[in-house]
Amino acid sequence: MRKKVSIAMAVYNGEKYIKEQIDSILIQLNDNDEVVISYDISTDNTLNIINSYASDKRVRVIKNPSKGVVRNFENAVKHCKGEYIFYADQDDVWSKEKVETVLEAFHDPKVTVVIHDACLTDNELNITHPSTFKIRNGSPNVVHNFMRLSYIGCCLAFKSELKNVVLPIPTVSRSHDWWTGTICSVFGKMVMIDKVLIHHRQHTDNATPHKRPPFSYQLSVRWIILFNTIKRAFKYRKMLIKSIK
Repeated sequence: MRKKVSIAMAVYNGEKYIKEQIDSILIQLNDNDEVVISYDISTDNTLNIINSYASDKRVRVIKNPSKGVVRNFENAVKHCKGEYIFYADQDDVWSKEKVETVLEAFHDPKVTVVIHDACLTDNELNITHPSTFKIRNGSPNVVHNFMRLSYIGCCLAFKSELKNVVLPIPTVSRSHDWWTGTICSVFGKMVMIDKVLIHHRQHTDNATPHKRPPFSYQLSVRWIILFNTIKRAFKYRKMLIKSIK
């Protein structure tokens, strides 16, 4: 049996699409895998939907003690017990081969984080753009991604051995993916899979912004990431040195 996989999913007012997303994930998980759902108090039927999976031992629902998308993902990751942690949005649909394809990339012991391509869709999963990598000029290079993020969080997975390095997530309002990819790349190797493995819905309630954020925000996030990367590299310098050898 392969090593345990954890799916870290943050949910909030997700009743429209969350069942389709969870079903697309569960169909490709083993009995020892898990979907950790961090629930931010919602005003719709989200809680009843996720609680309807109570009979599936792979699904765990955990209340988010704070508020906001970053703290929600942080809470999900904190409770993950698997060897590999996948970020998951509440409104996408995963390709059936996503998990196995990503796990293949982790066969290289130096790989600490994996990103893959996605297509953009409308509410009904009609494709509006075939590749986020083409839009963002996707690259596994840490400097490239520091200057301009070329992937989205729902297309990212990382080794759980870096949980203590990743957490707590220092970015406040969003950009948990930018931070995670950067810090995991510093402590190892990022691999880019040039293959569409999810349908990423774009709609008015997306946490993922449809436009690039203001330049002032980008500068502040870069500073937060750089400052905290240096701090964590110093704190976990023995792990960092080991990863470089």
